[in-house]
Amino acid sequence: MVISQTRRGFVFGALSLLAAPRLHAGEPRRLVTLEWLATEIALLLGERPVGVADLDGYRRWVSIENDGLVDAIDVGGRQQPSMEALTRLRPNLILSSALRHRVLEQQLSEIAPTRLLDDQPQDGDLLAAVYTATKAAGEALGRSEAANRLLADFDTKLADIAANITDSKLGGQPVLIAQPLPGVPRLRIFTSNSAVMQMFVRAGFAAALDLPAEPFGFSTIGLEGLAALDGKSKLILLADEAPVELENSALWPMLPVVASGGMVPVGLPSWPFGGPASLLGLATNAIAKMRA
Repeated sequence: MVISQTRRGFVFGALSLLAAPRLHAGEPRRLVTLEWLATEIALLLGERPVGVADLDGYRRWVSIENDGLVDAIDVGGRQQPSMEALTRLRPNLILSSALRHRVLEQQLSEIAPTRLLDDQPQDGDLLAAVYTATKAAGEALGRSEAANRLLADFDTKLADIAANITDSKLGGQPVLIAQPLPGVPRLRIFTSNSAVMQMFVRAGFAAALDLPAEPFGFSTIGLEGLAALDGKSKLILLADEAPVELENSALWPMLPVVASGGMVPVGLPSWPFGGPASLLGLATNAIAKMRA
């Protein structure tokens, strides 16, 4: 009985995979992306996805190559996309996140060939993961050369920023990069292994706090933790302004980094979990605000 059930499951799975659309020579690609990193990389490589998870969120928080999404259909949330919406789109490739969708890989593969980008590496190096994900996406899309050029351009532009920073008063400037958390008097802060913090260090800045690596590249901090920032540091806030939950505290204006004018709200879009364009855009915007 067990053997019979296993065989039936195998046959059903095989038939499902055979029924899933495949890309043939000359056929336009019908790509669906289920994570914003995958969406950004695909767009940067010249692809126009027919479906995107949390499309409005991407346009607001990431806002890279939005013109390439004018015809895209929203297929639900990034954590739990709509299988019905995906099936209706009849994609011939799904590009997504290993972190979010490893548990859904079999279901997704029954709809279309699926490539999960490794965005949570075992060594915790999240900047290296951006390189790995970009190369993997390029391979899946048949655009490996374009992916290599994209990463080479990222390296060149980051080196140019570093050369400029080194020769300016911002050279070695201690920074802490933070993101407000809705409804609580705490900030998400990016640790030494995060992509965004590693990028700022490569660009010529220094870490304002010695924060140990964390699995997802961030931790949280409250008012007491922010008090450890001295008046020479810059608090780069990925928001338009400080959250009211912090500003309403009597301690907030007394913090050295706040009293010295060291808080730098960079506004939106500011996506610290993105690809090469998101990261460079965030750095460029933050530097401009610090120089203003």
